[in-house]
Order: sequence, then C-alpha cells, then structure tokens
Amino acid sequence: MSDKNRKFLSTLDNLSESLNLGYLWSIFLKNKKDILLLPCIFALFVFLISLNIEKIYSSTATLVIKGDDNKKIVNIEEVYTQDSQINRINNQIAILKSEEVLENTFKNNNLITKFNEIHISTEISFYKRIFTKKNNFDEKNIKKYLKDNFTVTNIPRSDVLELSFESTSPKIAQLALNSIIDSYQKYEIDSKVKITSYANQKISERLKELNDQMNDSQIKLATYKKTNGLVDTGNVKQIKIEEIQSLSKRVQDTEKSILENEADLGAIKLANGNVEELLAIKDLKTRDEIKNIKNLLSSNQNNINSLKLIYTEDHPKLIKARELEKLQNEQLKKLLNENIQLKTFELSNLMSFLVASKKGLESSTKEFRELEDKEAGMLYFLREVESNQKLYETFLQRVKETNEAQNLQVSNIQLIELPNVPIIPIFPNLLKNLVIGYILALFASFSFIFYREVNVEVVKDPSSVEHLGFQTLAYIPKVSNLKKGFHLLQGYLEDNNSNFSESIRMLRTNLEANYPKNKTYLITSANPSEGKTTVAFNLALSLEKHNKVLLIEGDIKRPSVVKSYYQFESGETGLSDIISGSSRFEDSLVRVPGTNLDMITSGANRFDISDAVSVTQLKQFFKVLTSIYHYVIIDSPPILPVADTLVISQATDFTFFVLRSEQSRILPTIISANKLKDIGVKIEGFIFNDMDTSLGNYYGEYYKDYYRYNNKAK
Repeated sequence: MSDKNRKFLSTLDNLSESLNLGYLWSIFLKNKKDILLLPCIFALFVFLISLNIEKIYSSTATLVIKGDDNKKIVNIEEVYTQDSQINRINNQIAILKSEEVLENTFKNNNLITKFNEIHISTEISFYKRIFTKKNNFDEKNIKKYLKDNFTVTNIPRSDVLELSFESTSPKIAQLALNSIIDSYQKYEIDSKVKITSYANQKISERLKELNDQMNDSQIKLATYKKTNGLVDTGNVKQIKIEEIQSLSKRVQDTEKSILENEADLGAIKLANGNVEELLAIKDLKTRDEIKNIKNLLSSNQNNINSLKLIYTEDHPKLIKARELEKLQNEQLKKLLNENIQLKTFELSNLMSFLVASKKGLESSTKEFRELEDKEAGMLYFLREVESNQKLYETFLQRVKETNEAQNLQVSNIQLIELPNVPIIPIFPNLLKNLVIGYILALFASFSFIFYREVNVEVVKDPSSVEHLGFQTLAYIPKVSNLKKGFHLLQGYLEDNNSNFSESIRMLRTNLEANYPKNKTYLITSANPSEGKTTVAFNLALSLEKHNKVLLIEGDIKRPSVVKSYYQFESGETGLSDIISGSSRFEDSLVRVPGTNLDMITSGANRFDISDAVSVTQLKQFFKVLTSIYHYVIIDSPPILPVADTLVISQATDFTFFVLRSEQSRILPTIISANKLKDIGVKIEGFIFNDMDTSLGNYYGEYYKDYYRYNNKAK
C-alpha cells in the first residue's frame, strides 16, 4: 500500500472517530439552502431528459400450463421418469423461448409485414429522430428483436407463467406477444402428436418384453416351491414360533424347579435328621400328610398338658398319651424320610426333563431357521412376479391411452389474461428517475459541502468544533490596530485595558479557579502560526503578578521568538542545551525584562526531543521545576509537523489547545486531537485566538461594553 493511500485511510479513521450525527446535522442546517436547492435543479434536469427519452411499453399475458391428469397424451419420458413440477414448468419455458417457436412466429403469421405497417404509422420522438436511424423489420433482425424483448417468468410454487414483450410501440408489443402464444400452442400440439405415436410404438415393444419377464418369473416361483416342498409357509411359521416359545418357557420353569429342589436337598443334608430343622423347609412342611401329623402331635401335646394338671406321671391315661405321642413322632420321621427320597427322585426326573426340553428347543429353532431361509427365497421370486405384473398392467393401460389419443390434439395451455395494449410506458419511469436523481444529488451535494467544511472551511467560532466534546477555556479577540511601538507578544503589559488583556485575565482566572498550582501546562496547536506563543507568553505574564512562574519555549527546532524580541544578555543556552547536557538549568534561566517571569528559551541546538530524552526523564525534570514554581507554562511545537509535542505532552499535567479563528482548519484539529488521544493525553479545552469581536455576537458586545466602561473610569 502506498504512503498516499495509508494517509488517506488514516484520515478516514480520524474522521470516523471524531464525527457524530450532531456535527453532520449542524453542517446540514448551516448549508441547508444549498443542500436542498441543488438536488431540485438536478432532479428537474433529469426529469426533462426523461421526457425526451424514447418510451418503452410492455404488453403482458398470463397463462397456466396444465398437467396431463387424464393421461390422454403420453410422453415417452413419463414412462421411465417422474418429472417434478419445477422441471415440467422449466421445460415449457425453454420451449416458449426456443428458436423453433420464434421462427414459426414470424413465418406463419406475416408478422414482418404487420410490424412494418405499425412501425411506419408510429410517430417518432424528436430525440430519436435526431439520434436514431429508422430501420424496418426483416427476417434478419426480427428474430433477434423477438428474442431480446420477450420475457417469461414463473410465479413460484405454481403452474402460472407471466409473459411480457417490450417495444417502443404498444401495438407491436401486443401483436408480438399474441403471435408467440399462437406459435407455442401449435408447436405444442404438433409435438404431442409426434410424441404420442413414438410413445405408442415404444410402449408396445416394452409391453411384450414385460410379458416374457412375467412368465419367466412365475415359472421360477413354481419350481422353487416344488423343490422345497412349500405351498404356503405362513401358518407353519406361526406354529413353529409358538412351539419355540412354549419350549423356551418349559426350559425356564424346569431350571427354576431344579434350583429350588437342589436348595431344599442342601437344607435337608444340613439338618442331619433333625426333625425341627426338616420341618423348617418350606416344601416339606407344606405337604398334606406332614401337616396332618403335625396337627395330631399338637393336639396330643395339648391333651398331655391337660392330663398333667389332673394325674400323676404313672397314671394310665397319661402313659397312654405318651405312647401315642411317641408313635406319632415315629410316623412323622417316617413320612419325612419318604418325602426326602421322593424329592431326590423328583430332582432326577427334572434333570432328565430339562435335557429333553433343551434338545427339543434346539431342534425347533433349527427347523424354524431352515423354514425362514426357504421362505426368503420364495418371497424373492414372489416379489419379482408381483413387480413384473404391476409393470405389465401399467404399460397395458398406457397402450390403451395412446391408442385413444391418436386422434386427439388438445393443448394444455389455458390463457388467464390475454395480451393487452399498454398505455403507460415502463421506461422511463418519470417519478422513479425524479426521486433517484434527487436522492443522488442530495447525497452528492451534502458530501461536497461536508468535504469543504472539513478540508477547506476554517474554524470561526466554538460551534465549528463543538462536536469534538471539548470545553472552551477562553476567547482571545482579534487585535486589528496595534498601537505604535507595541507588540502583541506582550500585549497584556503594554495595553492593560484592552479587550485582549481582559481575555487573558479571563483565561488566567479560569486556570486559577479550576486547576491546581505547582503543575505544568502545555500550550499547543495543530499547525504553526496559530498563536501558541502569544497566548502562552501573555498567560505567563498575567500569572507572574501573584505567582512564581516559569515559561519554557519547547520548540527547539525553531529559533526562539521571545528570545529574538527581548535579546537576553545571559547567553545562548536554553532547553535544547539542558536536554543535551551541555548546560545547567541555572545557567539557562533568564528573566523577562520589567517582570518577575523566569524563562527558558529553546536554546542553540536543533534536534528531535524524542531522540534525546525519554518521557520519564522529562517528567522528572518537570517535577523539579514544579517544586520551585507555582506554574510552569510550556510553549510547545505544533502537533502535525513534528513529533516533539507528542513526547512533551505525556510528561506534562494539563494540555491547552489553541485555535486561530478564520485560519485553523477542522480536519487538522481532529487529527491532532486524535493523536493526543492515542497516546493517552487529554485536551483540557480550546483557546480561541484572534476572534472577530466586531460582529454583534455575545462576546463582541461584552468586550465593547467593557471597553466603554474603562474609558469612562479614566
């Protein structure tokens, strides 16, 4: 990227950061007459040109391409593919705009003769009569004319087509569109007849092939059934599924019973003949014969307990009850042993039954898989038979339809709106041209005025830069007639009652009221000759009356203006010599004659401050100075030509920006403010220098009244 382009982009960035809608609106209000009037003149000019431009008319028609729902006419493509609605409509649009349809349009209707008759009778505008040669229609140009001016559009998601034809003659536009539609209808019917005949031939051939294929598939199906002994496997398969499910449940139930028996036998083994532990086993205690014995034992035990209350142990009744109890216990043990043996036998039977059930389940599963394999093979042949049969029936129906359609010539086009004779031209659009011309001219005029305001216009008053958001610290009036022997550099001392001196006092008052002492104050501007030195020196002179003040000339690249004016006798050293180390601060300090103002001039050496000293070193230097002086005023170089101010401003406490009325421009001011902002330096406010107070504004009236008041006092 070139330096010029980089500079331009940098300027745009600065503008975009600083401009706002309020500033743009102020520019509009300021120049609203020019901004609004120029577009009106341009729009009127556009309107007059549009009136003389040759008018173009558009004849329109609307038609519907109906689908072949009744299938009376068969297209061979419909047999093998299923075209979507979009493809069908796109095909018809392509046919409408095809070379064949357009050629038939002017060949079959004597269209060339009719066009020329209308063309001769049409009045030609003055504009076209001068600039355009009148041409007649012939076979060489009419085809191109039809193709270039004919348009077809499809309404989305519908079968509706909108046709239009543009021409300088409304009648030619209508005639051309009518002729194209007629040619398309004839072409469509002729094409259908040809396609129908061709389709009938191809379908008949395909029908014969399908008949042979259907016979072959039926023979294959019958052979497969015979080979595998299949008639209808549907019920057999279901029965086999139910058998597998039954065997699977039987295996599960048997395995569960085996586990329960094995658990009970384990418990019996652990009981080791203990009747109480045996009776705790669920399966044994729930058997009827054991339950009965237990009930008898319980009843006899109750009887023994009753007899004990009446008789002694050797009583015959009690002895008899004891013997019955012993007999019942022996009978219980016998029943338990028999049931244990029976349980062992049941477990053996269950194991045998489980093995047999698993073998049966495995056999049934194997038979079911074989049955499925056979059925899959049969279904393959069955599907082939059904598919061939459906295709055969479809093509048979197509043969019937094509035979019926041999003598039919029906168009699928339905005209909804016939071609019209247009009254209002589509071009030029006077209102549209008028509006567009006005908008473009409005934008262009505002852009030009904006460019002029930013790049050419100068700052006249605070309203010119109020969009930047900085306060105004002081207004320094323009001094037109300087008294003989006086110099503006020390105007505050020489003419203490002038408007100029009063403005300096106002600046001093503002500074003392709002800013602290023992600080550094930088006075700068965007470009040279904007009054920095005048403002800085006079401000320092006003402050030195009651404060200890030091003025530093920071522009070491240019000779000292103050030094050349006063011609100090204390030597040639100054700020540049202090920075370079060739002189001490005390040796470079001078006193302005007739005042208590101390000053450090720019010095004899000429170099870039950024090359000789750092911001940190400058801060330390200024810190020493502010410990000695109440106010340190620094007259800095301009921001745009050199980089010295960007270094010095980072080391100072406050920065004031001087603008010269009718000389400082807006764009340099914006760029300078952004440069300071980029390095973190805040501008405290603007000082407007050299303002014309002769105008009837607030500041002018104030200074006039103040001047008259002082003269009366004298």
